[in-house]
Amino acid sequence: MVTLDPCERLKIIQTQLVPAMLSSAVSDVDTLDIKAAIEKNLPDLERNCYELLGRCEKKWPDCRNEIELCSREKIEDLFRDTREKLEKIWEEKKAREEGS
Repeated sequence: MVTLDPCERLKIIQTQLVPAMLSSAVSDVDTLDIKAAIEKNLPDLERNCYELLGRCEKKWPDCRNEIELCSREKIEDLFRDTREKLEKIWEEKKAREEGS
């Protein structure tokens, strides 16, 4: 089993996990699944990022030079933008469902 350091995990969250959440929301995902992502999954993931950031800064204080998400501001920006995009997708899908 491979153990990733906290900085590498932040990088994977930014480059793979968050984009995957957005692309799956655009596909045939139910509006309830999108709402769950907005209300539960995204906040949990954001909290996890702050924990990873703390561990990362302790071990590698200069990590922000290499990994963009090794910054409280970047984490806040990423999750605010992602939340806004998911809410927009949710509203569009909900409107289509109600119009059907």
